[in-house]
Order: sequence, then C-alpha cells, then structure tokens
Amino acid sequence: MVSTLILCAVVGFLPAAPLAAQSVETWLAGLSASDRTVLARGERVTSFFSDHTELSLLPPSAFSDTVVERYRALSPRLGVEALYLLPIPAEVRSRPDFQVRLYNILRSVSTMAGIEYFSASRNQMREFFLESYTIDNPQNRRRVPDALVAEIPPVATLYAFQRDSTFGRNIYALTYRVENGLTWLSMINRSRMTYGIVPLVGEQNLEIHLLVIPVEEGLLFSGSCGLRILGMFGMMDRAQASFQNRIDAIYGWFTARVREEFALQ
Repeated sequence: MVSTLILCAVVGFLPAAPLAAQSVETWLAGLSASDRTVLARGERVTSFFSDHTELSLLPPSAFSDTVVERYRALSPRLGVEALYLLPIPAEVRSRPDFQVRLYNILRSVSTMAGIEYFSASRNQMREFFLESYTIDNPQNRRRVPDALVAEIPPVATLYAFQRDSTFGRNIYALTYRVENGLTWLSMINRSRMTYGIVPLVGEQNLEIHLLVIPVEEGLLFSGSCGLRILGMFGMMDRAQASFQNRIDAIYGWFTARVREEFALQ
C-alpha cells in the first residue's frame, strides 16, 4: 500500500440501517477452505493482480463491481489485494453506536502518523507515515482537525496530507461510502509521487480500496492497492512485497484503533 490515507466535504444523511451480519463463509463462498482456515487463525490471505487479471479476493458486495471498474480504468502495472478477519464479540458489534465509532476510526487520519511497516528493501521495520493529517483542500493544504461525525453520511470526500518515508510529501483524496453497514474507503493520490528525485507515480495513478464488512465473526477487512508506475527497474518482486506490507501496516493501524476504541484484548 503506498503513502496513503486521505480526507473534507460531507454530503447526505444517515444511511439505511445495517443488514443483519452474515457469516464469513456466506460472504466468501468462493474462497477455498484452506484460505478460510487461514483467516480464522488471524492471518491474511493475499493475491496479486495487474491490468490483465481480476481481483480474486474481493468480497461480492454493492461496491465490488465499481471497485473492479476503477482498477480496469486505472490499468495498473502492479496490484496487491488482501483479506483479513478481525474477531469482535457480538455484544460489542450490537452496541447502538458501534458503526459510527467504527466509521470515525477510518476518518482519524492524524492517528496514522508513526505507524510502521516492514520494508522489503531494507529487511526491517520502518516508519510509514512521518506526518498525517486532514487538510481543507488540495490547493490551500491548511491543516484541520480530524473530521469526525455524529451521524454517518452515505458519501463523504475529504483530503489529507501525508509525509511518507518512501515517497515524501503527498496529497490524497479519500472518499467514504456506506451502505447497509458496509464501508468502502477509496484513496487516490492527488500529487505526483517521487522516489528521491525520480518521478515514479503520476497524479491519480495510485488507488487503494478498503472494504470493512460486519460479519458474524467480527469484521471482514478487504484491502487492495493498484498503481500505474513508470518502471519497476527489475524490482517487481520487491515492489509486490513492499506494497503488500503497506496494506498490512494500514490493517494493523485499523485493528489497533478498533481494540483501543472498544477496549478489546
């Protein structure tokens, strides 16, 4: 996953009440039994894709076709997808304020500063976002507080500035969509990304899509990243590992915030 996360205009009204949670097996009927066992152990299932392949791990939902269409339009040179399962007790998930608190975690962009990921090139843990905060718009770039809400809008677009240990200072557009308890967060870079002084990813050539789906077992978290990049310089394997580890870092941040918010062990 790359320098990413983003957020400032809110539209709409409180979405329809969430549907009753279904089991992971219902959501992932096409997933192999071995992969479901991996998820149940708290480990991730992962896959890679490009402009010639489909997403094999994307759960079927109201948002899935649009996610696939976005990647087809992007035609990424490199794509990574992963699935995770976060167990959460039913009594926690049944709280009246559970969904809005979960939603606000995803909007807490400032809390991403300092998270770490495993650097494939350095073979060690490395700080991911040195700075991370919400801004008013891509032009002014004025820092504003995290845009938390009391009610969930069906669609909201925000912006964020993040200083990434690999790609430096960048602006991202973050769009949230919520339907029947499912949250889709799409993130797109709004500035050219460079590696040192070398331009690597053009504006709007990086997309990250996160789906958070309530299930009987807890939360199903689907993360994917696709990017159109100028060249891999013979480093495709290393790049795949690096972006996979970045998705892991964002999921790690999300789970830590969920455990903190709901006082889970």
